Amino acid sequence: MTQIKSKDRVRNLAEVYTNEREVNAMLDLIPLKHPDDIIRYRYLEPACGNGNFLIEILRRKLHRVTEKYGHQSMRRFEFYIARALTTIYGIDICYQNVQEARERLYREVKSTVDLHKGSFIYSDGFLGLIRYILTTNIVQGDSINQPDDIVFIEYTITGQSFGRRFYRYSRLVDHSPSPFKTLEPTHFLELGIENEGNQRHLDFV
Repeated sequence: MTQIKSKDRVRNLAEVYTNEREVNAMLDLIPLKHPDDIIRYRYLEPACGNGNFLIEILRRKLHRVTEKYGHQSMRRFEFYIARALTTIYGIDICYQNVQEARERLYREVKSTVDLHKGSFIYSDGFLGLIRYILTTNIVQGDSINQPDDIVFIEYTITGQSFGRRFYRYSRLVDHSPSPFKTLEPTHFLELGIENEGNQRHLDFV
């Protein structure tokens, strides 16, 4: 992938993409005490562009999920894929970049499931959940000048259900940030079904 789309975008957005070799070299510096840490660790890219860091983080997470859960039931495999995805966050000031990043991660999830379980056998609600997580976790915003306008969800795990805690990005730097809204746990597939209609206008492939 080229590191710039146009000179105008470099001038207007200070946009220069990090190439894959540099992304992986930087990610390799993050210490993991246990292989499952890659699934649990949360990652935030506050200027994510179209997702060069996010896609490599997702690939590493999906690789570990597949190693550990790929031979288990479809529903269990889907749950851990969704759980891994909930730990990836990105912000970009350009909405086109946000859409591209969401679409890249969506395709990566689909191709992983298709490769290991076969296509068109997803559980009801799974793809809706993936779209929902991506729209809550990869968002448009100005992380420097307007951090109060950015809201993220922390997904908490109870069995195979996700609870949700809503935080303003500006408060996440506090030592003990408090959520301004909390929702009770919902089964992960039900959460996808509940939010399916809200995502139909988005251009996921």
